[in-house]
Amino acid sequence: MSTDRTYRSSLRDERALETRSLIRKSARNLFTANGFSETTINEIAQNAGVAPQTIYAVFGSKSGVVAAIFEDLKETAGQAARVAEMVAEEDPRKQLRLFVSWIRTLFEQGAPLIQAALDARSAPDVAALIDREDQNRYRGTGEITEIWARKGALRDDLEQGEAADLLWLLTSVEQYLLATDKLGWNADEYEKWLGDLLERELLEPR
Repeated sequence: MSTDRTYRSSLRDERALETRSLIRKSARNLFTANGFSETTINEIAQNAGVAPQTIYAVFGSKSGVVAAIFEDLKETAGQAARVAEMVAEEDPRKQLRLFVSWIRTLFEQGAPLIQAALDARSAPDVAALIDREDQNRYRGTGEITEIWARKGALRDDLEQGEAADLLWLLTSVEQYLLATDKLGWNADEYEKWLGDLLERELLEPR
């Protein structure tokens, strides 16, 4: 009996994960195609083959679905592995290039969805989500620049707080969208430009 209960529990868990995945995939496609404001919970549910109540039960709200998709983007871009790689790396310049490479991957994979969220920033729940992501990124830039400051790698005329501000500002998704959408750069060009600029503006010359 115990084995049977364990099997049924495992099966329920698998189905729950599959349902969450279907909802996120449906929402991402609709947000990208139609925009956040124009996409309804009912449309997401119909496209995913679930009841609207299921979405509310699992994610709480439409912005809750977006938050889950953002976490998926970070995982797909290899956030955990990239952070571990940066921590293990001793050379500040290589750390910087690893960080820029991860930012490029994240924005390249998630640009359509991120743009849809930015377009809907007038919605309070979406604005709160974007602000939270910005705050998380600022904490990350602060941690990186603190490491560089301790190593004496920052430019002599630059305080650690100023370096964190610059790193946060220049690695915003808005900069990526301007470069790729408005200027027509490809992702490789963006990554090289950003890496060269940050190395020049933040780190002590060799």
